[in-house]
Amino acid sequence: MRASMSFGQILTTAIAFSSTASAWPSWLPDVDALVVRQDEPSKDTASPAPTKTADPKSDDAKPSATDKPAPKTTAGGDDEPQTTNLNTGGITKSGGSKPTHTGNSTAEPTHETFDPQDPAGGVSMLTPAPVLGTQLYRIGQTITWGWNYTSLQATPTAIDVLVSCSTASKTWTLTQNMTYETKGSYTWDTHAYAETAVVDQLLTAEYTLLIYDAESSVKATAEAGYLSTFDGFKFGLYKPQDYQPLNEWHCATCSGAANLDTKALGFAFSMSVITILSFTWFVAGFGQLL
Repeated sequence: MRASMSFGQILTTAIAFSSTASAWPSWLPDVDALVVRQDEPSKDTASPAPTKTADPKSDDAKPSATDKPAPKTTAGGDDEPQTTNLNTGGITKSGGSKPTHTGNSTAEPTHETFDPQDPAGGVSMLTPAPVLGTQLYRIGQTITWGWNYTSLQATPTAIDVLVSCSTASKTWTLTQNMTYETKGSYTWDTHAYAETAVVDQLLTAEYTLLIYDAESSVKATAEAGYLSTFDGFKFGLYKPQDYQPLNEWHCATCSGAANLDTKALGFAFSMSVITILSFTWFVAGFGQLL
């Protein structure tokens, strides 16, 4: 005997004929509750593709221009980063154009030209005073010179001081690039120089003081308003002699002079005697003739 159909089989048969039915009977359970339909996988819910790990040596691993970190802002909240200007020449760039000079530019000033009729600058000695005449200094003492500038319109950047000796055909540099001041001065310790100098020893002779602009030269011709080379002060240097007791001192020229005076006196006395005798003989002989 054929077994009776179960309740599930009846429902399955009913679903099979549901396409021909105009409506699902209300007294039956909901279709979705009885039959679970298989939903097709949606393209939106597809599993993501595996990601590829970038090779650090490949070009893809290099950061692009858009991957650069944003610039740090300053403490004041400005949008632009604070930079340090390493341009000490006062030149700035704007908009990719050529460099332009700002007000703080340290560029060298242009050479200023004065009236050609104006005289060149000079030096006037203050110490020693010109009325004292030629000065004589002992080698080993400290010498101080002082001067001021006349007819000077362009300020020198620095001053050089030298001394020259025509007898020795030498020049000694005392100082270079000395700071310019309205009243110049220099102190020369000849003792310290004599102690350290081995080759260029100071001689007993006449010297000339030279003062000029450090940017010029001794033989340069100065323009109007600019400092010319000063060589108008001459002085003498001498070496002191060692002390010698008076009883041990002998004057070589003095003995010769005494001998010369003795001979001169003898010659004069002899001539006087000859003259007197000659005159007496002449007078006596003349008397006998009378």
